[in-house]
Amino acid sequence: MATPKPQIRSLFATPVCVHFLPVAAEANPELRSLILEKAQSAQAGARGQGWRSAPDFESWGGQHAQTLLRVVREIANSLTSKRTGARVTLDWAVQACASVRQKGDYQEMAARPGAYWSGIYYVDDGYAKSDDEALGGECELADPRGALPAMVAPQLAYRVPGGLAAGQSEIIRPQSGMIVLHPSWLARGERRCDGPAQRLAIEFDLAVPAPAA
Repeated sequence: MATPKPQIRSLFATPVCVHFLPVAAEANPELRSLILEKAQSAQAGARGQGWRSAPDFESWGGQHAQTLLRVVREIANSLTSKRTGARVTLDWAVQACASVRQKGDYQEMAARPGAYWSGIYYVDDGYAKSDDEALGGECELADPRGALPAMVAPQLAYRVPGGLAAGQSEIIRPQSGMIVLHPSWLARGERRCDGPAQRLAIEFDLAVPAPAA
């Protein structure tokens, strides 16, 4: 009798969605102009972390802001369900801000309390079409278990999908037109970017709507 193979289950999954805005080629030039105009009339942000607008991007981002956030809401709905597994359609409360980072800037790792889904859209990745990995600037997602999986034997990892980064972080190299959506409790940041151009992005948080009174 053949020995059955071990059954491996990946429990407590952390969903991260990477998608591309279908109309990015048309939307990004206009979004770029709006964001830079807004940034030029505002005060500088935290040292080394670029500039970030107030969370009111949806009110001044025009038609393309509406399109982007509609797509984000649709993705969030497709990835959210009731505990029974039934799909839901929610009227997500969205806060979004625009950001501009210069060469050498970075973004500290942070979770987003009070939201359910969070993410970022890259209007301009800042790489100027370069594929040089030495430019850095990767979107970084921290292991929510912290350093625990790497405490006993940091030289070892788990030979399952996603297991090699246990106790460390996963990285995604941004591309213009890319949407990254993740649970808000998952800390996200960006490594220092030495790309030759400015990085322009839109960061957003989606909160569950308050129940009707």
